[in-house]
This record gives sequence, C-alpha cells and structure tokens, in this order.
Amino acid sequence: MCKLLVKLPTGEQSIEVIDSTGEYFDRSRIMWDTRTQGEMPQVEVGKMAVIDGVLVNTGEYLEDHAAAIYAKRVPLEVPMTAAREALIEAGLFDVIDQFMDTQSQIDRMWWDKSVTIFRAFPLVETARTALGLTQTQIDDLFIEAERIRKLRSGEV
Repeated sequence: MCKLLVKLPTGEQSIEVIDSTGEYFDRSRIMWDTRTQGEMPQVEVGKMAVIDGVLVNTGEYLEDHAAAIYAKRVPLEVPMTAAREALIEAGLFDVIDQFMDTQSQIDRMWWDKSVTIFRAFPLVETARTALGLTQTQIDDLFIEAERIRKLRSGEV
C-alpha cells in the first residue's frame, strides 16, 4: 500500500491509500506520492503546500481547503420547520415573514406550504438580497436548521 496526498477537485486536501499498482485518477492533483517521493513527511491535511518540490506545512488552513470543508457543512436542503425555527432563533422570522407578504402568490405558497427548503432555491437568494444578508449568514442559517433537525429527530 502507498499513500498519496492529493488536492481533490473541491480544493480539499486528502490522504488517499492505494495499492502499489494502483493509480490516482488525476495525477496533476497529487501533491505527494510515497512511491516516487519517499516517506510522507508529517502532514496536517489542509495546511500543506508544495514549494520548490518540498512539502511544507503553511501553519494555517489553505483557503481552498477551508472553503471546501465549509461547503460540506452547508446542507443542500432542510425541513421548513427547522428553517423557520432557525430564523426565530436568529430574530429574523418576522422580518422574512413580512418580506414574504410582499411577494407573488406563488412565492408565498412556497413559503407557507413547503416541507423542505433548498439552499439553491431562487427565493432564498431573493430574500437574502432584499434583506441585506450575506451568503455566509444564509449558510449559517441552513447549518443551524440542520442542527435543529438532528436535535429534534434525536440524532444528537
């Protein structure tokens, strides 16, 4: 078995174990290969960079890696009840509810009747922009809604 330190297409760093005859699907993403470069130095995944052919710990998480890890935390969808509870906890429910009253009948129907809400749903972006919220604030609301869902379902 050999180890590879690779930068995944998402930007996340990962140590992959393959058998000695195996190959990684994209050799350009390999940062260290124990078959050709010898024993892997001490690695802190996410903080590694190759500088002049030497694998170096930068001491801080690299932006690509941190963004990929953060993106994995943001759920694609959450139950609407959990989303509403997250909005209540953040003090935003009444503001968003009032904003929804100004939207089309179809958008109000989605707000009132949906069982789930998707992070990529255009109405989320419309509300975010109108209320002056950042992408990170919306992501944080989805993360909190997922935490609430897990808590209410007994997963945590």
